[in-house]
Amino acid sequence: MSAAAASVGHASRAMSARLVHAALAALVACAAQALAQVAPPGTEIAGTVTDVVSGDTLVVMDGGRRIEVRLADINAPQGSEFHAPASRNLLSGMVEGNEVRIKVTGSAGPDRVFGRVVMKELDVNLEMIKRGAAYVCWDFPTETYFLPWETQAKRLRLGLWAGTWEINARARCQQRPPLELPAKS
Repeated sequence: MSAAAASVGHASRAMSARLVHAALAALVACAAQALAQVAPPGTEIAGTVTDVVSGDTLVVMDGGRRIEVRLADINAPQGSEFHAPASRNLLSGMVEGNEVRIKVTGSAGPDRVFGRVVMKELDVNLEMIKRGAAYVCWDFPTETYFLPWETQAKRLRLGLWAGTWEINARARCQQRPPLELPAKS
């Protein structure tokens, strides 16, 4: 075999090895992303609510897996903000210890999803809006039928709308959106 033919054969084997490595790396990356996602959008998770973190975030046990669920389309006051404890207590009283179904709308890594929470026939996301315990993030909605219910809660001055202060809901939703935003390039 000539030196030129040996060189071509070596280059061909090196190219094949690089292609195999690239294919394996792509496969591992896809598998890691699939494992990181609890459930893809459109699927449903069922489990028992074991904890309520805030007025828009709860924890569900699905089998032996702990899943943090952020209620889609809405935001609730957080921490020491006005009405935050009442909002958290309302959500806790509705769902803690109960079986719920989550219609997944997105994922934010392993064991964290965004979704619509339903307990028996109660749309929990909507109920939080109706009672004035949360507000709609209009920049990010997957559902739009919340508007009349939010308007009514404001008009009746329910929950967080009882104060004379205005909530800058749009700015708060931008700071803490109810979905995973694409990475900025």
